[in-house]
Amino acid sequence: MVLRCLLVVVVAMTTVTCDVYLHGPRGSNNRLNERGRERANANRLFDSQNNNRGGYNQGSLIYYEGSIVNIEWTNQHSCGDPNNHCELVIQYMCGEFTRDGTTTRTIPERRDQCENWNCDTDLEFGMHENYAYYRNCKNRQRNEGLFTADQDLNRDDARSTRQ
Repeated sequence: MVLRCLLVVVVAMTTVTCDVYLHGPRGSNNRLNERGRERANANRLFDSQNNNRGGYNQGSLIYYEGSIVNIEWTNQHSCGDPNNHCELVIQYMCGEFTRDGTTTRTIPERRDQCENWNCDTDLEFGMHENYAYYRNCKNRQRNEGLFTADQDLNRDDARSTRQ
């Protein structure tokens, strides 16, 4: 039974791809604790460039080492059609300073705006990557060969496509 389930997941991961809205774990699409249906900040943790109602507020979720976390999503566009090719990449991160934060504001780019001049340890802000990694991405030109659909990227650095 376990092998059969694993096979279904692997097959699904190789055939189901497109723009997606994550339903679980909650908190995806830059959401935190907004009171309404609209996401407050499209750039809170990353430049999501999708609509304000994708994902769910994170609530009070705590995961412990060894936890099994189910991943659920909805495809925004079709897959499996002869006119498109779909791939799904699941990206995740674990780390000492990875956190949701307590505000929907974007983590500051200037260290003097963070507690003790250290944005990596300022728990007010959510963080998926450390300050040095972000600066490296900001200072690197983006890969212009990546498909951007109809998105207006507004800049040429790697933050636009998060490579």
